[in-house]
Amino acid sequence: MKRTEKQVVEELTDEQRDFLFRVLEIERAKLHISDRNATVDDLLKAVKGIIR
Repeated sequence: MKRTEKQVVEELTDEQRDFLFRVLEIERAKLHISDRNATVDDLLKAVKGIIR
């Protein structure tokens, strides 16, 4: 059974979740994504756009 992103995040400890969100903030800034609700798919699309 494949877990969803939501399930994975819900299983994290508070410390792990804080770290994850900080990493996502840094990555959004590097990719110039201003939407704080950007999903992993949004980040992946931005990275693919840079690679192409």
